[in-house]
Formats: sequence, structure tokens, C-alpha cells
Amino acid sequence: MRSVRTIRLLVVEDDPGYPYLIQDAFGARGQQTRWDLTTAKDGEEALHFLFEDEQESALPDLKLLDWNLPRVTGAEVLRRVKQHRQLRRIPVLVFSSSEADRDIEAAYDNHANGYVTKPNSGDALAAIVETIERFWIAVAQLPRVLRR
Repeated sequence: MRSVRTIRLLVVEDDPGYPYLIQDAFGARGQQTRWDLTTAKDGEEALHFLFEDEQESALPDLKLLDWNLPRVTGAEVLRRVKQHRQLRRIPVLVFSSSEADRDIEAAYDNHANGYVTKPNSGDALAAIVETIERFWIAVAQLPRVLRR
């Protein structure tokens, strides 16, 4: 029997209901991966968590970052994270309702690892979560410093 792998996921989202939908979608993902979700309600809280609160042992394996955040924008969070020697190695998927070319281009210009438009149904969210798990956990190799 394969052991269950725990993946730490940081969800940065200002809509208070959306992290629950994300948590349900990741929680419904079978027995191979246990998702340990941490949420931040805005960019300032995310930066505080990443730069001040947490020790290296609690850093996320993957970040889902909303683009349009209050206080500190997703663009600024991404820019600061990707400038940090260790944090830049953690994959960041921008998860936004915006489909604007300028937002997508800005995300990739600031070294986002992917840009996903938020789905408008639970089934579409489940499909995206399955794809995230399949690629980022089952296929991609994370940097050794982040593997547990």
C-alpha cells in the first residue's frame, strides 16, 4: 500500500467562501494525497505568513494566489515571493477571475508558474484540482529543499 503524502497548500483569496470550495475540492481527492490548506484573506496576510510567521518546515509546497487582492495585490505578492531566494522555488499558480491579457502577461512576467481562470461551477473546480494534483504532485519534481 502506498503511503499518503501530505502537501501544504497556501490559498490567498479575498472571497471568504472560495477557500471552502477549494478545500472541499482538494479534500475530495482520494487517498494518495492529503492536502493541508492554509488561507490568507489578502496579500498582506500572505506576505506576513510567508516572510514573518512561518519557519522553513511549515512553508507551503504550492501556492494558489488570487490576482485582485485588497491591501497588497497578487502582483506585488508574486513579485516579492519570486525575489526571495527560497520562496521563489515554491510554485505559484495565479487563480483569478480575470481573463485580461494584461493580467495574464503580468503574472508570467513576474514568474508565475501558471495562470488559471477561476471556474464558475463545482465540477469545473474539481477538474482543475484534479489537474493540479496530477501535474504538480504526481508528475512534476519539486525542489529537494521543499520535499518531505
